[in-house]
Formats: sequence, C-alpha cells, structure tokens
Amino acid sequence: MKTGIISDIHSNFEALTAVLSALEREKVERIVCLGDLVGYGPDPNACVETVLNSAAFSVAGNHDHGVAGLTPIEPFNLHARTAVEWTRTQIEPRWMSALSSLPLVAVDDAFMAVHATPNFPAKWHYLFSEDEIADNLEAMTVPVCFVGHSHAPVAFELNSEHDILMRPADEIRFQPGRKYLINVGSVGQPRDGDPRAAYGVLSDGVFTLKREVYDIAAVQARMRQAGLPAPLIERLSTGQ
Repeated sequence: MKTGIISDIHSNFEALTAVLSALEREKVERIVCLGDLVGYGPDPNACVETVLNSAAFSVAGNHDHGVAGLTPIEPFNLHARTAVEWTRTQIEPRWMSALSSLPLVAVDDAFMAVHATPNFPAKWHYLFSEDEIADNLEAMTVPVCFVGHSHAPVAFELNSEHDILMRPADEIRFQPGRKYLINVGSVGQPRDGDPRAAYGVLSDGVFTLKREVYDIAAVQARMRQAGLPAPLIERLSTGQ
C-alpha cells in the first residue's frame, strides 16, 4: 500500500495543507502521522482536525502530550514551553481529548511508527549516540521503524553483520534480513537547513524523502499576531 508519512506538524497549517496536496498528487493510499501535531505554530485546532481526518492513524508526540498535560513541560526549552502554554489556551476541548487518546506506538504489517524511540517511547529520547541507535534497532519488533522528534531526516540501517550504517534518508531500498530506523523530518518546522516541509512516501519497499515549498511568510505573520516567541518565527525561514 503506497503510504505517505508525515511528522512534526507543529500547528503549521500552511505546511500541512501543502504536504497533503503533494500526497494527493502522489496518489498515496493512506497517510500515517508520527506525532507532534501541535506546539510552536499558530493553528493547533485546524492541524489536529485535518490530521485526524486525513491520516489512517497517528501516534502521539511529546508536544501533544505536553499540551494535554500527560508529560511534564519543565524539560522543554523556554520557547517551546511558551508555545505549549499558549496552545493550551487555544485548543478546543474535543481536540485536547483527541491528543490525549493518541497511542505512543503503532505497528502494522509494513512498519512500526513512533514519535521518538521504539524502546522507550514515553521518555522522548533522541537518537544521537551510537549506543542509543543500536539499542533501538535491536528493540524493533519489525524490520522498519519510522520516527520524527529531531526534525532532521536521517536513516540508520542494521545489516546482517550487525554493523550500523548511517545515510541520508533521500531514498532507502529495503533489503531482506536488515533493519531500518528512519527519521522522516518535519512538516512544520524542519531543522536540517532546508526550510521546505519534509515528508516521506513508502511504496514497493522503497522509502523516498520529499520536500514541499509552502507559504512561510503567511505562517510567520500569524505567529506574530498570536504573540508567539520570535525565535520560533524566525527559524522557519532558515530551516534551523
């Protein structure tokens, strides 16, 4: 089944709608979301409603749980906490309830979906060290796992010799007997130096990373109007 994979929308409705239009052109048969529907951006209600109406399933991210009061926000940086607190004042009760109900992990015949890590999904760890990457590849119950969280696309492959290979996530062709841990980047707040919205397409055993231009200035104007922190507004232009 041709699948569109999105993550880290972060209340950026312009980026989300641009990506959904691109996925429609791609003729995907379903969409999967890896969490963080909210946080940072100005349109939490529209993003939650649109994702839940568009995606076959979605898992929860740390910002979703932070807004819903299911995870402490004290570890968040100042600007992220400010955005979470603002979002709590804006989000409708029905969408708050929906965020609270999202699962941490989803597994089907093709892959595992989780926001942060497959081994401890509720701890919101980042996959930065070689030990963390190795532990999570070993913890995977299926050969392929898609994650978000860091907003930077990258792929890790565990081969039959138990060597870990790191590579760009641009195009990954799955091979039997190997495991793949793939970060699909961020729709609403990319951090790999490319400000275009990132998303992925999985088809016939091949994952392809895609980018889509959207109206960044329109989002920034709405963020300024909402009084959201300036660094969150400015970083959209640089993809940092």
